[in-house]
Amino acid sequence: MGTALCADGQKEHKHLSYDVSLPLLNSIHNDAIVLGSGKKVLYVFIDPLCPHSRKFITMITKNPTMLSKYQYQLFLYSIPRLKSTDVVSAVYMSSNPIETLLQIMIEEKVSYEKGNEMTKSRVNRIATVAQEIDVYKRPYIFIVK
Repeated sequence: MGTALCADGQKEHKHLSYDVSLPLLNSIHNDAIVLGSGKKVLYVFIDPLCPHSRKFITMITKNPTMLSKYQYQLFLYSIPRLKSTDVVSAVYMSSNPIETLLQIMIEEKVSYEKGNEMTKSRVNRIATVAQEIDVYKRPYIFIVK
């Protein structure tokens, strides 16, 4: 296994086994924003301001086959340098989180909102699992067998 080059130097990424990762992901299942209606579940960590995450979300929303074949469990996990914390809060505080997320990511209509205790605990639950399974890039995709 090679090393990935990061801004903070070289770091070996720990890869937890599938059997360890899946229960962790299941523990935050209720925090997911769901996109698609397929039988095959993919857990995806994204940052709403990340250009790679935006490309990914744009690609799947424009592809009806991907939306019917897969169910994307989306978790908003900020990349610190993008300063997207208030954008993530705006999505989670929205009355229609998936709609708000798609407006931000595809239409680039960015919203900002200071989080409340509920959004902060949701963000913390997701961040805890993301750190545990070593989510080091966005989008980070985990496919359920």
